[in-house]
Amino acid sequence: MSQSQKLARRPKRLETRLITWVVGLCVIQACLFTALVYQVITQSLHQEVGEKALALAKAVAVREDVMTALITDRDSSQIQRLNTNVELLRQATGADFIVIGDTETRRIAHPDEQKIGRTMVGGDSQAALSGESYISTAQGSLGESIRGKVPVYSPAGEVIGLVSVGFLVQSVESLVLQRSIAVFVGAAAVLLLSVIAAIWIGRRVRQAIFGLQPDEIGRLFAEQEAILNTVRTGIIALDPDGRVRRLNQRACEILEKPRGLSKQGLHLSDLLPEHSDFLLHNPNRPLVGFELFVADKRLVLSRFALQVQGQHEGILLSMRPSDELEYVSKQLTKVQAFAELLRVQTHDYSNKLNTIGALIQMAQYDKAIELIGQESQGSQAQIENLLTYIQEPVIAGLLLGKYHKAREHNVALEVSSDSALCAIHQKEMLERIVSILGNLIDNAIEAARTTAQLRPAKVVVTVDETVQDIIFDVEDSGTGLIGNVEEAFTPQFSTKSGDQHGVGLYLVKTNLDSCHGTLEVGESELLGARITVFIPKQVKEQ
Repeated sequence: MSQSQKLARRPKRLETRLITWVVGLCVIQACLFTALVYQVITQSLHQEVGEKALALAKAVAVREDVMTALITDRDSSQIQRLNTNVELLRQATGADFIVIGDTETRRIAHPDEQKIGRTMVGGDSQAALSGESYISTAQGSLGESIRGKVPVYSPAGEVIGLVSVGFLVQSVESLVLQRSIAVFVGAAAVLLLSVIAAIWIGRRVRQAIFGLQPDEIGRLFAEQEAILNTVRTGIIALDPDGRVRRLNQRACEILEKPRGLSKQGLHLSDLLPEHSDFLLHNPNRPLVGFELFVADKRLVLSRFALQVQGQHEGILLSMRPSDELEYVSKQLTKVQAFAELLRVQTHDYSNKLNTIGALIQMAQYDKAIELIGQESQGSQAQIENLLTYIQEPVIAGLLLGKYHKAREHNVALEVSSDSALCAIHQKEMLERIVSILGNLIDNAIEAARTTAQLRPAKVVVTVDETVQDIIFDVEDSGTGLIGNVEEAFTPQFSTKSGDQHGVGLYLVKTNLDSCHGTLEVGESELLGARITVFIPKQVKEQ
């Protein structure tokens, strides 16, 4: 293939196309505009010249010398004198001819003296002899002309002849051309400006689309669509008002929506009706690994703000079922946090072991035994109580972990001796219970820490069950839930600062709703809040 053929087959750049289209459109518009203006100018000048010819003909028709020449017998000297006067008038007015004829259309005055006495040509004189005054266009002896025809009346009111004043069409056309030159110049200037504007528009469009060409944009869009529909993460892109911009097939599968769901008019509340207000609130705050119950399943969801050139352009939501990799990653993070807690406790116990060793070396055996007893008494009592009354190992492990966490924060966590719980065989219910109880204890520990300077920081947990319900009771020595209690279980509520605060009680509420459970909020004997949770053992089908 030759180089010229390759160039011919190469697709034109968008900038070139825009310039070509805009310039072509402007050329068409300029041509149409010029033709229209030329037509208007031509008609206007023809009308103007015709009216001028008619007015001049009327002026000539009432001249006394014209009427006298038409009434009396004319001799050569009289015709010569009349012709001279008419010629002077023609030259003064700029008319191409002034012709006077008698009732038999014989000329008695004409710019060409040789044509005097001959019959007028053009075939448009009979109406004037009938008494009409009019404008006509006809082919005369001097060429095609625009004429004003007027009858000449005698003093008695009889038609005794006619006057024909004309302007040659050729002269009018030259005048039209002179007036149209300005239009042509203006059209050329507009066309030049159009070319400059087309080049400017083409460059701005190229900058706006980052120099990409239409085929590249189409291929990029197709690739992005394929990538979005290939990844195993559900992705929802929203505008700041919550309207759906993009939605991949995986998100439709996770939310149990039909594949190929139309995004036209679709809002986040149509996909996540129970959580849309929360997810649209404070969108600049990122949420990572946030657990929600949607479509009777646990999802791990992340939210990020979309920023384009420093401007907030929307929200990006990503989600996966909790049993997939993202949930495992979150659990790994929890394990890492627990390992850090164990490291701190190991360091603490190492210091205490060094102290015990020093006491033994100093032969202070009683002191060493007393320190050992004090250290092990609290932990051993908790472990024995958990193993005796809490038969569900996951709940027992959760309580033991929270016990150590509370100690790390100088908060005394006590599991009531009245606690009792059998094994829980429903996996989904157990997961929800762990989330509910864990968040309640975490909030209680934080609340107790805030009043540690006023009274001993303490949290009391009671786990119990009846034939129908599993009951949790969490008390703390904090300040209690102040104000509207229902507001405390919304994502907007938090008494602490930071991106990860303000969602604990909201998670409790969503998990509790999925279990069809209830809760009661009251005042604790420890002067803080007391939250009691009732979870039915048999979860109703949703």
